[in-house]
Amino acid sequence: MRICGIEIDTAKLISKDDVLEQLRDSGESDCALSDVRGRYNELFGNDLIWRYPISDGTFAGVTIVTVKEGFLQLPYDNMEKTEYELFELDKASLIDEDELERFIDDWKMFSDDLLAALGDMRFIVQARQEAE
Repeated sequence: MRICGIEIDTAKLISKDDVLEQLRDSGESDCALSDVRGRYNELFGNDLIWRYPISDGTFAGVTIVTVKEGFLQLPYDNMEKTEYELFELDKASLIDEDELERFIDDWKMFSDDLLAALGDMRFIVQARQEAE
């Protein structure tokens, strides 16, 4: 498997059940993924974990963790100052192809809209500065 230009030996990945067990034992939060991040960084030079902070209408966002079985989504609705995202582990699941397509489409729409707005903001700020 190859992701972000990195060849991944799937035998070295942590299983979905082991990730969930570790989270249950360590606090069900983003901080509790530190051991997974450390192991993956050591093995692959990348933590292979991504935050997807766009609401799907059900949750505020998800964190995506690469596991032996594929890609585990850990949904969250709440964040805490020191623990960061607080996962809803009973709703965790492997991501299927349809969900990945939706993630890609939603991110592109979000990104395109944000870039357009930022470009307009830059134009307005520049115009105001030039008028001063």
